[in-house]
Amino acid sequence: MKVKFDWISVLLIFVLIATLIAFFAGVFPYPYGWIVLTILLVFRLTANQKKE
Repeated sequence: MKVKFDWISVLLIFVLIATLIAFFAGVFPYPYGWIVLTILLVFRLTANQKKE
């Protein structure tokens, strides 16, 4: 199983990491976006696998 990252996937990963860092730093009371960002990343990676 080979995972190919494109620039949208990399952007989603960086935003996901930034959301979690902001949560642990106390900026957000709850990391609302991590669920949505994780689902989008999974859909993006599975779509890239089906394309090949």
